[in-house]
Amino acid sequence: MIHLGTEKLLIYLVATFITAFLSGIAGGGAGFINTPLLIFLGLSPAQAVATGKITGLSTSIASLTGMRKVLRSSKAERVTIISIAFVIGLLAPLVIKNLNAGIYKHLLGGLLLLMIPVMLLKRKAAQSPPLNRLQQCTGYSLLAGALALQAVFSAGMGTLVNIILMTMFGMTALEASALKRYSQVVLNVVIVVGVLFAHLIVWQIALFGIGSSAAGAYLGSKFALKKGDEFVVWILAGLMIVSGLWLLIS
Repeated sequence: MIHLGTEKLLIYLVATFITAFLSGIAGGGAGFINTPLLIFLGLSPAQAVATGKITGLSTSIASLTGMRKVLRSSKAERVTIISIAFVIGLLAPLVIKNLNAGIYKHLLGGLLLLMIPVMLLKRKAAQSPPLNRLQQCTGYSLLAGALALQAVFSAGMGTLVNIILMTMFGMTALEASALKRYSQVVLNVVIVVGVLFAHLIVWQIALFGIGSSAAGAYLGSKFALKKGDEFVVWILAGLMIVSGLWLLIS
């Protein structure tokens, strides 16, 4: 049983508020700090990921309350993406229970950095969804892969979901952020249920971070709506740089 002292809990409280605020603006990126921080505070990688799903769920729900009005994708598209998240959520606990990050962190860190220019170049060109079934299948396949990485590794992987929604489905940064949050809610709920009886969630920490992450995410999402899509894109790019470098050197 892990019990953290007051000083460590306060560090986690401040960190979850700040990262949730930035995540509320950019639509993701909190995990690249929170997951390694939990490991640094004494949790195993599996416990860090499982516990982080609780605060991640809180962040997603709070962000949606501020951004739900920007969602304009079709109902069929939303149902498909949420269904993919549900299936991946069912499978992810099998991997999380035996998590060993290893070489994947470095590969994914490099991928995040490589995707930054792609996102910046395509953010204005992509104005409509894919026109044919092949493009749609490719987009959904890439999205499934990104959701799987987010489900298992957490740290920094949520930004990949945003990029795919923007580049493959023609969404704005704000809309991609909102739809990603819907998929995150489903993904994290299913994962939490899946790891609940494996005793991987450190509830002392998880419950402590719910309020701070919710407050930060709500304020961040409101700030993003006020500043607009272009601002969100550049914040997302900045978080991708930090996240990618963090993964490469950690």
